[in-house]
Amino acid sequence: MWYALVPVGTYTIGSDQIWDSKKIQIQLSPYYISETCVTRAQLGQGLLKNLLQKEWFGEEMRTLIRQLPEEQQADFRLLDFMISFYTERDEWGDLLDLNPELASAFKDAYDKFFTEPEDSAKYEEGEERTLEEDIKSIRLTSRQRQTLTKVKEVLTAKLKHLPQGQAPYVRASYRNAVSYAEWQGVNLPTEAQWEVAARLSSAGKLNVDSMVGNSREYCSDSYAYDYFQRKKHFKDPTGPRRGKLSDEQLERETQVSSLKVITQIVALNAVVIRGESISKREYSLAHSNSNKSRRIRLVINPN
Repeated sequence: MWYALVPVGTYTIGSDQIWDSKKIQIQLSPYYISETCVTRAQLGQGLLKNLLQKEWFGEEMRTLIRQLPEEQQADFRLLDFMISFYTERDEWGDLLDLNPELASAFKDAYDKFFTEPEDSAKYEEGEERTLEEDIKSIRLTSRQRQTLTKVKEVLTAKLKHLPQGQAPYVRASYRNAVSYAEWQGVNLPTEAQWEVAARLSSAGKLNVDSMVGNSREYCSDSYAYDYFQRKKHFKDPTGPRRGKLSDEQLERETQVSSLKVITQIVALNAVVIRGESISKREYSLAHSNSNKSRRIRLVINPN
């Protein structure tokens, strides 16, 4: 990933011609913005690393696990992977798809592991097992072990060999975007950073790929329809603390959720999406479904 420098300065953003915007001046510290959006191959590498390295067990459990025979330690590594894959599989859908037969086998292995009745016959009534005894009692069946190993092999091969090239990943959710930025130790652009970079790019003053058009890109800000009207001058603005929709927007979204109070609560987490034009603002809600492209662009904030 290559980044272009946006220098410190005072910039004009917003538009008096857009109802939820307003032309304002802002001061920005220098930052670097990615010249391209995150590609499918880049995302696959980050996702694979997260699946293989994420640990769900605390330090006390890890210490006890390291004292087990190697075969049982291997089972716990498979359990780590199983839990990671289970929690991420829906969110990363198209990247983590399995063939129907293998997906069914995984579901069966997961369900049976977490729903098997506890064998407490050797314990007297009221007697509790220690953590060490619990850990030693955990075993994968040969079939579970075989299934999880196969799923791990299939996904490892798939994520390592995604098509290369510069075509951006266009099916990202906001959680996808935040997760990938965190994995890379960088950030999503603030709305102000995005617009300044888009303006400089459109003027030929910044070497980044097209930021304006049919695609949409996530920003880190919450969306509030009246945010630009609140002040005339900002220093490194990061958006409002909570999302806020207008009455008209709430009415439109309520037609989707049917309950206005639910929509009002969900709207608190509305996030900014930019890209249709330099100043036009859009938002995304947790329950929103859209056929529009959603891409991930990154920034590095030196300070």
